[in-house]
Amino acid sequence: MILASLQQVEKWYGEQTVLDGVTLELRPEERLALIGRNGAGKSTVLRLLARSEVADGGTVYIRPGVSVGVLDQAPTFEPGATVGRVADESFAELDALEGQLVALEARGLDDPETYERWEDLHGVFERRGGYVRRARRDAVLHALGFAGREGDPAMALSGGEVTRLGLAQLLMSQPDVALLDEPTNHLDLRMRTWLEGFLRSYPGAVVLVSHDRAFLDAACDRTAEVTRGEIRVRPLAPTAYREADAERRRIDAATRANQEREHARLEAAALQMKRWAGQNEKLARRFKAMERRAERYESEMVEELAGPEGTTRFAFPAPPSVEIALIARHLSASYGETLFRDVQLTLRRHDRAVLVGPNGAGKTTLLRIVTGERPSDDPRASIEWGARVRVAYYDQTLSRFDPEATLVETLIRLVGDRRAHDLLGRFMFPFEAQYKQVKDLSGGERARLALLELTLSEANVLVLDEPTNHLDLEMIEALEAALEAYEGTLLVVSHDRRLLSRLATRVWEIEGGTFEEYEGDWAFYERKRRERRGEASPPIAVAPGRARGQGAAGSRADDGDDASDGRDGRSTWRLERDQVASEGEVARLEGVLEAARLEVEEAAADPDADHVRLAEVGERFERLERELLEAMARWTSLDELLRRRRDA
Repeated sequence: MILASLQQVEKWYGEQTVLDGVTLELRPEERLALIGRNGAGKSTVLRLLARSEVADGGTVYIRPGVSVGVLDQAPTFEPGATVGRVADESFAELDALEGQLVALEARGLDDPETYERWEDLHGVFERRGGYVRRARRDAVLHALGFAGREGDPAMALSGGEVTRLGLAQLLMSQPDVALLDEPTNHLDLRMRTWLEGFLRSYPGAVVLVSHDRAFLDAACDRTAEVTRGEIRVRPLAPTAYREADAERRRIDAATRANQEREHARLEAAALQMKRWAGQNEKLARRFKAMERRAERYESEMVEELAGPEGTTRFAFPAPPSVEIALIARHLSASYGETLFRDVQLTLRRHDRAVLVGPNGAGKTTLLRIVTGERPSDDPRASIEWGARVRVAYYDQTLSRFDPEATLVETLIRLVGDRRAHDLLGRFMFPFEAQYKQVKDLSGGERARLALLELTLSEANVLVLDEPTNHLDLEMIEALEAALEAYEGTLLVVSHDRRLLSRLATRVWEIEGGTFEEYEGDWAFYERKRRERRGEASPPIAVAPGRARGQGAAGSRADDGDDASDGRDGRSTWRLERDQVASEGEVARLEGVLEAARLEVEEAAADPDADHVRLAEVGERFERLERELLEAMARWTSLDELLRRRRDA
C-alpha cells in the first residue's frame, strides 16, 4: 500500500531545475534515507510531501486518511504551555477519535451501519497506538531528557530543548508518514541510540535527512539520492548505497575504457573499409554504415563520460610540534550547578582526543577554557601550550570575518586574488555564490567557509566543536579523510560516531559533573562504558505497532550458516560458493576479453585483413564485453548479500 508518492514531479526555482520528473513512493514500515549534496533538493522533496510547497509538474499523492508529520527545527508553543501540556497536545486527534468511539458505543453497536463506522474508527485508533499513547508519552519524554520536567514552562527551554520537545511531540503523535529533517540536532549519543531503535520499529513510513552516517545506517533500509534533478532509489542503507555507487562508477570507468578501445577499433576498421570501398559498391555502403556506427558510439561515449558529480578533497597542513602539546590543570566550570571540577588534561603530539557527554554537560565550555575564550572558575587553573604550538579553533559563527564582505573578498584578504576563486570552487562554492555576503550564508556554506579557513591556518593543533554539523555526506567524508591524514594533534567534540570511531585514540567523557579519561580508541571506550554500567549491549527502543526484533530490514532468522537475510533464500555457504564461482567467471572473461581485444587490434591493423573476419571479431568482442559486465554485476550483488548476512 502506497501512503504517499511523487509521480514525475518537476520543480523549478527561477531558471534552476531542482527536480526533473522524479518519482518516489513511500509504504508502511519503510525507513528511507534521503541523501544528496547541500542544495540538491532534499528539503524541496520534504516540502512537497508535506504539501507546504506546490510542484510545477507531475503529481504529489497522499493517500486519503494518511497523516503526515513534519519535524520543525524551531517549533513555537502557546504562551503558558508546559512540557506536559505540549506532550498531551500530541494526542489531540487520538483523543477526539476516542471520543467518537465512546459516543458510538453509547448509542449501541447493534445497527450494522453504526458498527461498521465504529470498526473503521477503531482500526485507525488501534493502528495509531491509541491504547498505548500514555506509555509512549512517558517513554519518549524520558528518552529525550524531559523526565520529571512536565511542569516546566515551554517558553523557558533552551533552543536545543525546544527542538527536542518538537521531536518528542511528533514521535508521540505517530503520523503515518514522518518527515524528519536533521532529527539528531541537539541529541546526545544516548538519545541518538534510543531514536535509532524507536524508528527501526516505527509502524509508519519515515523519511530521514541527516548528516549522522551511523544514525542513517542504523535506522534506514532504503536510500534515495537527490542528484542533478533526479532521485535514485536502492534498497540499501546509505553506506552500502555509496559503496555500491562507487563500485558502479568503477565498472562505468572500465566500460568507458572499453568503449574508447572499441571506438578506436571502429575508426581503424572504418579506415580499412574506406580503402576497400573504392573498388566495391557493397563495401562502400558497409563503410558508410560503419562510419555512422563510429559516430553514434562516440556520441554515446560523450554522454556516458558526463559521469557522477565531482568529489571534494582537501588537507590540513601541520608544521612540526613538540612532544607535549598541552598541559592544563585545575579546570573547573559551573552554571548554577557544577559542570566539571579540577580537570587535568595532557595532550601529546599526534593525540586524537575526543570529548563526549550529554547535552549541557559542559563540552563546549571546556573547549572554550582550553582555547582561552573563557576563564576557569578555579583560580589555580593553568593552561600551558608547548613551544611552537599553533592552535586553530573551528568556529561556525565566523566571528572573525566581516559580515558585510563577500566570500571572494574574504578569501582575497587571506590568500590573494589568484587563489581565491580556485579555493572557493574546491569547497563547492560555484562562481555566482562567491559574491554572497558572509552574513547571508546558509548553515552549510558557513561550515564550509570555516573549514576552508582551517586549511589555511597551518596549525599543528586543531580544536573542533561539532565539525560535521550542516555538512552533507560527501563533505563529511572529505573532512574525515583530511583529519585521518592530519599529522598534528586533534581535540574534537562531535556526535558523529563514524567520525569518532575513525579518529579517537583517547576519549574524555563529561557527565554528571565528573570527568573520566579513557586511554584507548572508540571501541575501547564503548566497551568500558558498557562494563561500568553493567550493559551487555547497547539498548534498543521499540515503538508501538511492531514486534521487538523486527528492525529496518524486517525479522531475520538466527540459524547460523543457514540464516536467511530476508531477501535471498540461499544459505550463507551457498552464497559464498556462488561468489567464488562468480569471481572465477569474472577472471576467465577478463582473460578471454583481453585476447579478443588483441585479435580485434591485429585484424584492424592488418591491411590485408578480410572484412568479414573483422566484423566477426568485433561482434565477439562486444558480446564478451557484455558478458563480463553481467558477471561483475552478479559478483557485486552476491558480495552485498553476504555483507548484509554477516552484519545481521
